[in-house]
Amino acid sequence: MREVLKKMPELKELLFNRNFKKLIKSIDKDVFLTKAVYFDKSPKDNWYVTWHQDVPINVTEKIETKDFASWTNKKGVISVCPPEAISKNTFSMRIHLDDTTVKNGALRVIPGSHNKRLKDEEITLISSNSIPFVSEVSSGGVQLLKPLLLHASSETTVQKRRRVLHLEFSSIELPNGLQYAEKEIL
Repeated sequence: MREVLKKMPELKELLFNRNFKKLIKSIDKDVFLTKAVYFDKSPKDNWYVTWHQDVPINVTEKIETKDFASWTNKKGVISVCPPEAISKNTFSMRIHLDDTTVKNGALRVIPGSHNKRLKDEEITLISSNSIPFVSEVSSGGVQLLKPLLLHASSETTVQKRRRVLHLEFSSIELPNGLQYAEKEIL
C-alpha cells in the first residue's frame, strides 16, 4: 500500500513516538519523512522482487526540473528519479511486523553497493558476481538501509506473512517548487 500514512493517518501518533523520533533524529537531526509504504507478502499475495535500488521519490506534481528524470504516474502517485545527491542523503527504516526469514522473502542485499546509483548493466554484473547477505529480522525489529543499497527478495515458500512498514527520510528540500508527496515534519 503506497502512501499508507495518508490513508491511515491515525498511525502517525502511534508510529512517531518519542523513542522512534529520537532514533531517527540521531541519524540526521534535520530529517523529515518523505515516503511510507506497507508491504504484506503472504501465501495469497506473493511476489518476487528482482535486484534493484530504491531510486524514485514521490512528489505532489510533475514540474520539469534539471536532473530529475524518468517521471511516472502509477494510480495517481507521481514518481521521479532525483539527482544522486538526494538519493545519497535518503535513508529507510523498515519496521518488521512479522519475523522475516529467508523462507518468507527476507531482503537479500549486496553490501557496499549503496555508494552510487547503478546502471542496469552494473546491477546485472554485480548481482551475478556477488554473494548476497540475507537480512533476517525478528518481529518488532527495525532495519536501517540506504535506498541505493542493491537488494532483492524472493517469494515466500511458507504459510507465513511478511509485513513491513517501509519509511523513507531525507533532510534535503526539493528545488523548483517540487514537493515530496508524503512529507511529514517530525
